[in-house]
Amino acid sequence: MANTEIKNTLKRIRKAQNAVTNALDKSRLTQPQRDLLDELSDLFRDIDNTLLMTELNKSLDKLQEKNKKLKALNKRTQNKLEGLKKVAKAVDVAAKGVDALLKAVDILVKAGIA
Repeated sequence: MANTEIKNTLKRIRKAQNAVTNALDKSRLTQPQRDLLDELSDLFRDIDNTLLMTELNKSLDKLQEKNKKLKALNKRTQNKLEGLKKVAKAVDVAAKGVDALLKAVDILVKAGIA
């Protein structure tokens, strides 16, 4: 599935999820109506998570490669641009965040969850 298709589907799912959430805020719902909307909400959330994990799994190799480049550029930044320590620190925090994401997804994949 193409990246654009996934993004478009996520937009549609999230728009529908918002409609369900807004409907749940209405006080005149019967319990069966509320139960149905709750079920829809759960399903939309599950579909959203599945689409995100699918897209993330497809992008892991690219993300790992980009993170290696990010770390290398950050080392160069730290070494050569002493006056830009704030930039280097922000890049370091971002790289650590990507590392944490990659580790978390790897654990999910190994556990068969993703």
